[in-house]
Amino acid sequence: MSLAIEMFLSILAVYLGFGLIFAILFVFLGVKRIDHAAAGGKLGFKLMIIPGCMIFWPFLFIRWITGAQPPEERSRHRQSSE
Repeated sequence: MSLAIEMFLSILAVYLGFGLIFAILFVFLGVKRIDHAAAGGKLGFKLMIIPGCMIFWPFLFIRWITGAQPPEERSRHRQSSE
């Protein structure tokens, strides 16, 4: 393999390694801080969101630290149900 491919795979492995560690901590400790609806999720739900948390861990980390809430949906469907 070329050096560029080896470096890319090494960086990807480190990124996903950090992502896995973060995802496990976030799913069981941090999700309730940024999304109250997800806080009551059962184990199956928490296991299901781990891959997404692994990929998007830098964005979720920032939200976890700042305590930012997800934006409120403002679709026609949501407005008609209110």
